[in-house]
Amino acid sequence: MNDLKICSYNAKYKQAFYELNKVWIEEFWVLEKSDLKDLLHPKKTIIDKGGEIFFAVKQNIVIGTAAMIPFTKNKIELAKMTVHKNFRGKGVSKILMNSCISYAKNNNNREVFLISNSKLETAKKLYINFGFVEVPLDSKKYLRGDYKMNLTL
Repeated sequence: MNDLKICSYNAKYKQAFYELNKVWIEEFWVLEKSDLKDLLHPKKTIIDKGGEIFFAVKQNIVIGTAAMIPFTKNKIELAKMTVHKNFRGKGVSKILMNSCISYAKNNNNREVFLISNSKLETAKKLYINFGFVEVPLDSKKYLRGDYKMNLTL
């Protein structure tokens, strides 16, 4: 992945943000209202609220993405993290995760949280490797979410 670049939000990548996330979500579930809100209007629902969307770009093609959505009390949500299936297992998600955690720290967040589903075993291993720990699920944001993890910074 020598020619991989991590880019911050740029409107030219908006469609890739939607398409990459739609594909992985629809592998197991259907897009929910909360997904559509963020995926169709990322500037309004994420960027304008002080968040960020990172894009993993290889040869001018977006192959991965992850969003950092501000929450309350110095907390931020890691969401919409995916890598195109042809590039999975090559370390792209680790590079995206490092960008997300750095962003959280640089913006004085004390905690990163995520909501996921136990079907996504590889993702859970990634989160654990980065120090996330499972906590009680206290959110109904995603119907498919069956666990929550936190990373204290």
